[in-house]
Amino acid sequence: MFRSFRALLFFIVVLALPTLACGLGGGEEPTAAATIAPTEAPPQATDTAVPQPTATDVPPTPTDVPTVEPIGEPTPTQGLPGAPTKEALPTLDAGNGGTVSTIELASAPYTQPDGSFSLNPPAGWEITNDEGSASIEAPDGSGFIYVQITDTGIGLDAAGFTNFVEYRDLNFFTGFDNYVEVSQEIDTDTRVASVTKNLSFEGVPQTVITLYDQYDAIIYTYDFWSDDANVDAYSDLYSRLVDTIQVDTTAAAEQVEYNWVYTFTGPNNLFTIEVPTPWRYEQTEGENTLVDTFYSPDDHAVIQNITYDDGTETSRSQAGALALELLRSFYATDINIQSDEVQPDGSERLIWNSPSGDYSGTSFFETRGTTFLLFTTMYDNPFEAFYLETLNYTIETYEIPES
Repeated sequence: MFRSFRALLFFIVVLALPTLACGLGGGEEPTAAATIAPTEAPPQATDTAVPQPTATDVPPTPTDVPTVEPIGEPTPTQGLPGAPTKEALPTLDAGNGGTVSTIELASAPYTQPDGSFSLNPPAGWEITNDEGSASIEAPDGSGFIYVQITDTGIGLDAAGFTNFVEYRDLNFFTGFDNYVEVSQEIDTDTRVASVTKNLSFEGVPQTVITLYDQYDAIIYTYDFWSDDANVDAYSDLYSRLVDTIQVDTTAAAEQVEYNWVYTFTGPNNLFTIEVPTPWRYEQTEGENTLVDTFYSPDDHAVIQNITYDDGTETSRSQAGALALELLRSFYATDINIQSDEVQPDGSERLIWNSPSGDYSGTSFFETRGTTFLLFTTMYDNPFEAFYLETLNYTIETYEIPES
């Protein structure tokens, strides 16, 4: 697919963006028996026998889980990739006579090396690219454009697109100082959205306007940064640039699904994993439990860790019984264990499915002192081909931080 962005020319209005319109449609989804939604609180262990805790310093890596042929590795991102360096920036006049307002667009378009998009950048701005992304920076650092492409594997419906927008924006930007969301506009019919926020980058107040545009399983994201002193002038510049954008979704579909991830650190620094940036994060807490859950935008795949600690140590035999009890409490009463294997690091891996729920999962459990950990990835069976590679990657990134 190759299409121009002419319909999006007027999307930038400082601090208040209108709903956008351009012709997009969501793709059809397989019919799943049910989405995964573990909600019940886990039971408490009752046996207080002295345990035999296992040390673990190697991430669990499944060896017989069905795999999807990989086409690369996701790229971790921390904050803003390729962010501009801002040193003693001048305060530029944003009015008609200002320096910023005179910037023209380059006469020749920039084309991403894989052909996934092209645009006419501001003349004289530096461009760097990576797989699935490009950064465009003003010479003085007062403006910055970041283009990012995500392949979701399957076209998200209206609810899924909304989740993608909300949680990509939150997970990507909330780490910046003084972050405040100013406005969010989502057109679920056309699958176009815009989010405006204020934040500080290296002490400089910023306005960032992000445009989301979905083409079936491909979502283009454009972050337009400007120092607050120049926001009016850059608004005009970025509007002119948007009118030059063209995309090729066939080329974009060559990259890894959910390529963009961030590092999540578990409670009490017990573990770290890499999680897709636009997945929804929720944390729930019980008397002795803390549950960290990440949902795919369409709720057809889940990453979850249950941390259980009632102050008593749990033996290896008790751990196995507790793991099965938690699986049946959280996910389904008809859990069918297909494989049970002790891992080299001392943890134990369970591969299971639920016939009634029509979903499958891989769980790892272990004890560390009085703490019991149950780490699980799961998916609705009709969506296996779209999520298994992403979930396996998350498992492979499971690490125990050094003390």
